[in-house]
Amino acid sequence: MHGVASGDPLDDSVILWTRLDPSAGLPDGDVEVTWEVAVDPDMAEMVASGAAMAVAALGHSVHVDATGLSADTIYHYRFSLGGYASTVGRTRTFAAVGTQPERFRFAFSSCQNWEQGYYAAYRDLVEQDNLDAFVFLGDYIYEYASGGYADPRGRQTGQDFECETVQQYRDRYALYRTDPLLQAAHAKVPWIITWDDHEVDNDYAGATSENNDDSQVFLARRAAAYQVWYEFTPVRLDPPRGPDYDIYRAYAHGDLIRFHVLDTRQYRTDQQTNEPFLETLGQAVQERDDAKQFSDQHTMLGTDQFDWLVAGVRESDAVWDVLAQQVFMFGGNALPGGDPPVVVVDTWDGYAGERQRLLQAIGVGSTDGADNLVVLTGDFHSAAVGVLRSDPFDAGLPVVGVEFMASSISSSFFDGDAAVAGLVDLALSTNPQL
Repeated sequence: MHGVASGDPLDDSVILWTRLDPSAGLPDGDVEVTWEVAVDPDMAEMVASGAAMAVAALGHSVHVDATGLSADTIYHYRFSLGGYASTVGRTRTFAAVGTQPERFRFAFSSCQNWEQGYYAAYRDLVEQDNLDAFVFLGDYIYEYASGGYADPRGRQTGQDFECETVQQYRDRYALYRTDPLLQAAHAKVPWIITWDDHEVDNDYAGATSENNDDSQVFLARRAAAYQVWYEFTPVRLDPPRGPDYDIYRAYAHGDLIRFHVLDTRQYRTDQQTNEPFLETLGQAVQERDDAKQFSDQHTMLGTDQFDWLVAGVRESDAVWDVLAQQVFMFGGNALPGGDPPVVVVDTWDGYAGERQRLLQAIGVGSTDGADNLVVLTGDFHSAAVGVLRSDPFDAGLPVVGVEFMASSISSSFFDGDAAVAGLVDLALSTNPQL
């Protein structure tokens, strides 16, 4: 019902995933399934196999760490239970650190609102045979009740609730995972996945919900959301036990590329806005307030993740260090003539001090700093490329990296070709870093 998936490859192992259909009369307890890995899609040349538990307390999801594999190798895998065998999935291991692969080809995106369109973008991914991985940057589901996000475009969830409980989040993920193109994309290549806000609650920050709900109530909701995210994700982590869950991690394909996978939601302090704030394109914007947004106490990553990232990049031997994260870092003046700039406070512009400290600490261009820093971004439902400076509004500072922001899978940005064209012209004229 929900297909198969793989993710978080190492040079000798990869995580394999599936989930049993709860409507198929499953027992209350755990269920044992068989998994197999082969070098051929017909599953004739087996190289690994075993038994794994579909854990009832985790929605009968299955997570297998298939170990003992060869580096930089394509494999195929399947699950079976009784007389039923799953779809055969295709995956791969990464090259070993210390080697220098010739190439690595990946795609990335985010934001796949069920009611905002269809998943045709995944057809392109499935039809390509030369991709090594897919990086998903968050908003895998949207938590709203049906019709609660913009205008539905052709299909509705039929779920008249906003997700708050384990069962509600399970129902939402289960619906999304019925999409055949999403299933096919998961079966085609290993995914590296992080979350953004809609896996829990729009624009949440740490223990603060969008609507400033009681923190204990919200943390219970966050715990439910994090658990179900794990249940449906092929991720190299133990299951969460409560509302705190460290998902930041790193994966390298030899010494060619290293992905530093970030969480910009769980540890951040609340967005700093002056009341009343403006809203444009559905985003809270305001004039940059240096006293707030450059405060040492205002953080996007939290201390532990910040230190882990800086150390990881500075110690990396990869040709390319890639930050897989959620909200744009290259900065953006949201209105023409804004001086000081009018910024979107949910992005790195709202956490400008930490952005400056991070880019300086990474040490691009120094003898032991990053050589080629690339930032991957989703969230904004639009595509853009820009250069990175420690302060994006000071063109006299050196460029320290480049950022690629991918369009969404389905979530809408702005209706009307003429309006979009005008917005693009405005963005380029007021933001020379883009």
